[in-house]
Amino acid sequence: MSYALGSRIKELRTNRKISQEQMADVLGTSRQRYSRIENGQIDISFVMIKRIAEYLGVPTSEITCAEEEKKKLTTYFREKSSNKNVMDSVAKIEEMLEVFNAHEKLYYQMRVRNDGN
Repeated sequence: MSYALGSRIKELRTNRKISQEQMADVLGTSRQRYSRIENGQIDISFVMIKRIAEYLGVPTSEITCAEEEKKKLTTYFREKSSNKNVMDSVAKIEEMLEVFNAHEKLYYQMRVRNDGN
């Protein structure tokens, strides 16, 4: 699962002042496992996303939009331009973002591991 999706779930949960423990209870899982969902460390099914959305009182698209927003930049440039230079630049930016995302995931994994000690 992507970090963007987990972050969106966390944002919606914290805006409603719901604890991780409450969410875990509703989903029938441990708080630690639920925390991994929010940190993008484990994949979850659409059924789980639907249950989260129902509990938070939002449509599933409110959660899944995080993934769609991530794709918009590249899709926009691919649809609007066939210029080789533009496409090369977009590809390079996309590569940089993927590296940043990987580092961000690693950072949060290490932070969770260190907070648990």
